[in-house]
Amino acid sequence: MFGYILANRAKYTALAGQHLLLTLAALSLCFLIGVAVGALCFKNRYFEAIATSVAGSLRVVPSIATMLILMPVMGTGFLPALTALVILGLPPVIINTSRALGAIDAAVLEAAEACGMSERRVFWRIRVPLAAPLVITGLRISGLSIAAGAILAAYIGAGGLGELILSGLSQYRMDILWAGAVTTMAISLSIEALFQLLYVFSTRYRAPRSF
Repeated sequence: MFGYILANRAKYTALAGQHLLLTLAALSLCFLIGVAVGALCFKNRYFEAIATSVAGSLRVVPSIATMLILMPVMGTGFLPALTALVILGLPPVIINTSRALGAIDAAVLEAAEACGMSERRVFWRIRVPLAAPLVITGLRISGLSIAAGAILAAYIGAGGLGELILSGLSQYRMDILWAGAVTTMAISLSIEALFQLLYVFSTRYRAPRSF
């Protein structure tokens, strides 16, 4: 594996960069769109019923199927792969954001209102900080799904580490296969570690539970 990487450093770096760019771009869009839609779900329960139902349905659609469906409309390359990965990553962000904002203890909200806090201030100073851990969990699940799903982008000409995995399989070259698979695993582990740190940071002021 390392021999192949050293001998093909330029190609490996380019494909790893494509994979990372696709993953980060899709995750960023999932954050922006998913949190906004989740907040709208919290504000409007009818919209929540529709959005969460659609999001739940999208979870069962394989990302490769989404990419193939988008090909006749968007062609091949980066954009259809990005769109498919955003569709793959949105459901956990939308669902977790909506549930997190609506699951705040009523006693906490009553205490904030008793202190004279406006509804807007309660939302930003109470609901958002308390909902953050569950939102971060949704983003972590989304990021891991996107990092793994980005492998399939190679099927529609979007590059990425999937090209190494496909090349390794077609040529029966385990060194090429491992180069793609291990790097994808490293990206996934980095995403896991990042969101675990963010989760710990978001819960640092919470009192420990008593049993």
